[in-house]
Amino acid sequence: MSGIKTLPGKNTGVTVILPFEKQRQILTYLGTTLDLQPAYLDLDYLRSALHFHLSSFFLLRSLRPKLPELFLQMKQAGLTTSLDTNDDPENLWADDVKSVLENVDVFLPNEQEACKLAGTSDVRGALDALSELVPIVVIKCGPQGAIAKRGQERFRAASLSVQPVDTVGAGDSFNAGFLHKFILGAKLQDCLEYGNVMACLSTTRAGGTEAFRDRQHREEFLKRGGKS
Repeated sequence: MSGIKTLPGKNTGVTVILPFEKQRQILTYLGTTLDLQPAYLDLDYLRSALHFHLSSFFLLRSLRPKLPELFLQMKQAGLTTSLDTNDDPENLWADDVKSVLENVDVFLPNEQEACKLAGTSDVRGALDALSELVPIVVIKCGPQGAIAKRGQERFRAASLSVQPVDTVGAGDSFNAGFLHKFILGAKLQDCLEYGNVMACLSTTRAGGTEAFRDRQHREEFLKRGGKS
């Protein structure tokens, strides 16, 4: 398999989800996630892309101090950039993320993460505060869809009507859908709506990627306009 680097004596991270009735517990072994360092990155390969996206900011402990410089290098190479911090397992929400946001074009937190980073319990207040740091802020609001702000423009896209089987991976699927349209130069409202479609599709099968692996299921869902 190409594009894979290994570390002797280190294992790949793994997450196990333990469902119980309507609740679930998530157990994660971080493995090599903690050991990812700048020296392991192929910067020439990264610079050859159109867009650079990073997630799990708070888990990349070895790489984290160099992330402001990395994002700056991507911007200097002409790439657009995006960030999804994901949750902070230590619940510290350190300010060093703000030095990364200086070179982020699109910030993609969920509503809990946005409020934590902005220091408010009001999601709209978080949207306003974060939009002072980043050109485009998109906040994922689960069943309520998503909201966004670009300058003084506000956007909202409602979620689709689906019967969710498993919400694991929905946020990442939203990111993929949104950024796919964004890279193609679509209008921001269209990016927001397509992100919702991908997020909702993700929830129709158990597991973060199973809904996309089934081509027939995926295409039928899209033909129905994302309705199930």
